[in-house]
Parts: sequence; C-alpha cells; structure tokens
Amino acid sequence: MKKRKILALSCILATFIFISCDDDKSIGLPPTPPIPSFNVSIKSRTGDFEVIQNKTLTLVGVVNPSDEIPSNTVYTWTINGVMQASTDTVLNFANPLAGEYSVTFSAANEFGTNSASITVKVRGKYMNGVFILNEGNLSTEDGSLIHIDEDGQITGNVSMEINGNEFGKTSQHMFIGNKKVYIVSKATDAERRRRVVVLDLETMREVADYTDDLNAANLASCDNIAALNDEIFLSAQTNAIHSFNTITKTVTKIKNGNVALMRMHTAKGKLFAVNGQSVKVFETGKDTISAQIDFGATIRSIARTGDDNIYVAFANEIKKLNADDYSIMATSTLSTGSIAAGAEGAWATSAHQSISAKGDTVYFYSSTSSPINIYRHIFSENRTTLIINASPYLPYSMNYGGVAISPKTGNVYISTIGSYGGYKSENAITVIKFEKGAAPGADAIKHVEDYIGYTRFAAGIYLPENYE
Repeated sequence: MKKRKILALSCILATFIFISCDDDKSIGLPPTPPIPSFNVSIKSRTGDFEVIQNKTLTLVGVVNPSDEIPSNTVYTWTINGVMQASTDTVLNFANPLAGEYSVTFSAANEFGTNSASITVKVRGKYMNGVFILNEGNLSTEDGSLIHIDEDGQITGNVSMEINGNEFGKTSQHMFIGNKKVYIVSKATDAERRRRVVVLDLETMREVADYTDDLNAANLASCDNIAALNDEIFLSAQTNAIHSFNTITKTVTKIKNGNVALMRMHTAKGKLFAVNGQSVKVFETGKDTISAQIDFGATIRSIARTGDDNIYVAFANEIKKLNADDYSIMATSTLSTGSIAAGAEGAWATSAHQSISAKGDTVYFYSSTSSPINIYRHIFSENRTTLIINASPYLPYSMNYGGVAISPKTGNVYISTIGSYGGYKSENAITVIKFEKGAAPGADAIKHVEDYIGYTRFAAGIYLPENYE
C-alpha cells in the first residue's frame, strides 16, 4: 500500500514537472508575427475615369499600407481580362475605340493577392471638334465626312475609316441630334442610292440606312434634314417637309410645311424651321405644322439658345423666341455689321448657319465672300464687336461650304476652293484660333491652320455644340 502511494505521488510529480517544463518552453519562444494585411485601389491623375479615344489616361494603383508591403510584391494590370505590359503601379491607358473597359490592378506576394477593378469610359472624339460634309463629285465620287478634333487632328473620311463605306451621291446636308448624325444625299443614281444614313455621334458607327424605306414610300429627292425623337424630317426639292417615322417606316407630307433651305433646330421638344419671313414649328405625330410665327422681315438664320429657346436673326437685329408660347422674349440690335444670309455660298444650295450662340454671346459673319468679317455680339447689351476680317488668311478666294464659328471657343472655320476644275487639289479648310481673353484684331490670332486637299465640294461646316 505504501509503495502504491509513493508511485502515485511520483506520477503526479512527474506530470507537474513535465507541464512546467512545457510552459517554460512556450514562454521562451518569440511570438508568431501577424500576417500583414493590405488593400489596393485605383486612382486616376485627372480625378475621373473618362478619356477621349486615342488620348491617354494615367491610372495609378494604390497599395495600403505601403510601408508593410514586401519589396518583391508583383503588380499586374488587365484590361477586359487581357494582361498588360505594365508591371508597376502605373498604367497609361489609351484605346482607339469608344466604349467601356474593365481595368483590374493586382498586387501579389507571399501574404496573398489583392485586386481592385474600375470601369474606364472611352468617349468618342467626334462629340467635339468640327465636321465638314462633302457633296462628292456628281459623276464619280460619293459624299463623305471630314472631322477635325479639338487638338487639330484631321480624319479625312470618317465613315470610310469606321464603317468601310461612304454616303450617297451628292450629300447635301446633315443634322446632329439624339446623339446621332443624320445625313441626306440626293442620290438620284440607281447604283449609289444611299439616301439617308444615320451614324452614332460618339463612335461614328453606322446605325441605320433608310434608303429602301424611302424608296418604297416614293419620296422625291431631298436636300435638307432634321430629326426629333423617332421622326426624321426631310425637305424635298419642292421645299415641302415630309416626316419619316423610323419605327413604322411611314412617310407623311406635312401640311403647310414648306420651308427654306436653311438649317433647322430643335427646342423644347419641337422643330423650328425658316420660311422667308416666318418660323414654322413641327412636332412628332402631326401631319400639319403646330405654329407659324410671322416676323415681317426676312430671316437670315436661327440658332438654339443655351436655355432651350430659339434665336431668330435678321440683317441687323436678333430676337429671342420663346419655344413654349412663341412670344418674343427680347430683341437685340447690332451696333455694327450685318448678318449673312443662311443659304449663301458658291451656288447657294447648302444650308449654312450664319449665327451661333453661347449664353448671352452671339457670333456671326457678314458674308461668305470677301471681306468675311467675323463679329461677336453681346445680346443683352446691344453691343457688337468686329473680331477680324478673315479673308486675308484664306489660301483661296472662292468660298465653297460656308463659314462656321464655334460658340464655345470663338474659333473660325472656313472652306474655300481655287477653282471648280481643280477642286481636288485647290481646296482648303482654314481654322483660325484666338488667344483667350485677347482684344479683337489680328494680334488676337493664336494660330492659323490650313488643311489642304481634303474637301470634295463641301456642303457645309457643322459644330456639335450648335445642336446642344
């Protein structure tokens, strides 16, 4: 019995010694370090995630906390799942095609992998800049479209580059609306009858060709175009307006809808067009005009205002027309100069826009032949200033395609040719840019650029901001 007690006591003592030694061993080891945790994100140096096509957006991968990340950390970037060449925290993103792109930044090391993703929107360069529509040659060349972006880069044939085709025979006019570009061609040749083509404004991809539908409706050749919601308004050579419903594919002649060959504009969900001394109003779903506002004087041009009303220009004054009730909101008189007619030109067959506006400022030109004086008019102050006579800066004397003035920048665009016979080589698009805030005059000119050899009988110069 005594031996059993000694044995039990010995076991207890041995157990105590073993446990104590094990505890001493645990206490003596250094603690296991925690596994570093980190997170990643993506920022852009511009503060947003939008970029114009072919321009560069610098993206920066951010790792936090950066002071705990091992030096052997591997960084990778993917765009729509495709691995990129960059292996550091910076990616210079550029893409020639408009659209949305998923960009992922990843950081990987022995502690794990973390990733962050964002969406970059590539906007089409065609939302800004200027378009020049080419008629083409009556016998041998179809209509085409030129674009000059805000940096002065020119695309000589937009639709051919993007869509692999051109427009119909003798393109006459285009309209910008619904984030689309609508182009009408006379297209009397059976082999080249692309009559109305619609392009996406941002990408210039073709979205519709209504040639067969218009032919089926037996609509005569047209030379002016506008759009409102799902309807396209076309002016036949008789100056009668027809509406074409792009959903039902039906054509309706609008009663009392004769209008002049001048640019049409939308405001407050309606379409406004000029006919001599009056402005006519068109709306979708109607077979007659909604209103006719008579002014008792010949209208030179109209333009959409920044507050969604309509400027109506005469030789020496401008009226602001309320697009809701058709009342005259205000009248402003020019203190110098006069406004050119909206259908001037070599043959006076293209719809030009002799005024453009941004807020209270209206730009206009006096004539499409020398001297081509460019003016700025402050509407609320009845104050007009001659900016410059553009004629001395033109390489050719014959205006063909009109004049356009950007209401945002004041830049002037003029299309000229040297002769009809030499139209392929003797042609120019002249761009005159001015120093911001400089006093009017030759000293204010920042840059003059001539684009030689691009036009093929220009049918008009078009600025997207005139339709905003």
